[in-house]
Amino acid sequence: MPDLFLVIALGTGLVNYGFLDKPSRWLFRMLLLSFVISLVQLHDAAFRQNNIYLYNLNSLVEMGCFAAAYWIELKSKKNQALVLAGFGVYLLVFLYDFSWTNIAGVALGVQRIIMIMYALLFFHYVLAKMQVQNLLLHAMFWVSAGAIVHAAGTLFVFLFVKVTLGDLSSNGSYALYIKIVRSFTTFFYIVLTISFWLRRRESRLADQLTV
Repeated sequence: MPDLFLVIALGTGLVNYGFLDKPSRWLFRMLLLSFVISLVQLHDAAFRQNNIYLYNLNSLVEMGCFAAAYWIELKSKKNQALVLAGFGVYLLVFLYDFSWTNIAGVALGVQRIIMIMYALLFFHYVLAKMQVQNLLLHAMFWVSAGAIVHAAGTLFVFLFVKVTLGDLSSNGSYALYIKIVRSFTTFFYIVLTISFWLRRRESRLADQLTV
């Protein structure tokens, strides 16, 4: 399911690419890179080769693109500094926790915490500026709300990865927790799909106002 909705989100982003602003284009790049990594994972799995390190690398791709999107979106220097600081903390944890053969649970958990922080920074920025007329029709609102749900829903799965995903034979708990991760990932891809369509609408409305 995540791969299916990843393809749908990519297709939607491609169709609407001309309407996407810089933050949305970084999110599109994130999906594109995740798709390439997913293809390599499927290839390695088909030949029974280790592909867990790719899951960890995908975390780095997601965090890098996500940070770039919010650094552009949050235009105040204070918020941009916090975005860079959050990414710096994540990068240090990623380098420490990275593994070729095990899921980097701590890094993935920290990624979720920082995603939530970015989303909350966005909400604070929007409330302070009061420039968005309808939040429900604003693309980055959906991205931020989706990021909070996705990150919160999978946070503890990765923080306690040795219990949740560390043992493939732990009475079926691995299957349960991986379904949770896949479900929230699917949800996030659906939200990104919605955001690309809303970005198209926002772009057209902006063009009408400038005519």
